[in-house]
Amino acid sequence: MENKSIRPGQIWLDTEGKRIHAHGGSIMHIGDTFYWYGENKEKTLPGSGIWHWGVRCYASKDLYNWEDKGLIIPPYLEDKESPLHPISLMDRPHIIYNRFTKKYVCWIKVMQKDDSQKSTVLVADDILGPYTMVRKNLMPLGMSAGDFDLVVNPSDGKAYYYFERVHSEMICADLTEDYTDVTGYYSTHFPQPYPPFVREAPAHFFRKGLHYLVTSGTTGYFPNPSEVACSSLYHGP
Repeated sequence: MENKSIRPGQIWLDTEGKRIHAHGGSIMHIGDTFYWYGENKEKTLPGSGIWHWGVRCYASKDLYNWEDKGLIIPPYLEDKESPLHPISLMDRPHIIYNRFTKKYVCWIKVMQKDDSQKSTVLVADDILGPYTMVRKNLMPLGMSAGDFDLVVNPSDGKAYYYFERVHSEMICADLTEDYTDVTGYYSTHFPQPYPPFVREAPAHFFRKGLHYLVTSGTTGYFPNPSEVACSSLYHGP
């Protein structure tokens, strides 16, 4: 059955009639196709100990009907210490395209047993993979990096990494030319003493000459008011 509308509150099914699994996801537009990717939670059941089963991707022409393209980053079962093992608390994959290296670069955050958060970086020649891990257990700028967004300047190809320095402040950091690390240059924003005032879950967009950053308070899975800030520059203020 073809979808002709989005129905909030109802289970969203793919073109095969299966539940969509793209949690903590993002959408990337390539040519005439939208790609929606996120955490695959199909095996995450109470008591299973499984946090994820890789990163799954879907393709659509109209944003209503999504074709399952499978696991673009499968779980890694051989090593329980791997950030891609199903018991690893892997969250919020973000993919950007590097027009200079011709690579798709994926960053994911992984919550650690000591409550710190580290990053893993993978690259691929195609949005659908296969992806190769190039960095793991990365603490950018020596910081515990939580929720984040990746942004590419369309004019010069420079990339930026907005992330929550866990329970502290928001950081905007320049990425290296290959997008797989930070250069060391960064700016700090919205310093707060503790949750729920600390901002997280940054989402950046650019419109009519202004950069907008939408953020959430830190209340776990309980709802809270969003905030929107704007600036004429990537680094603010």
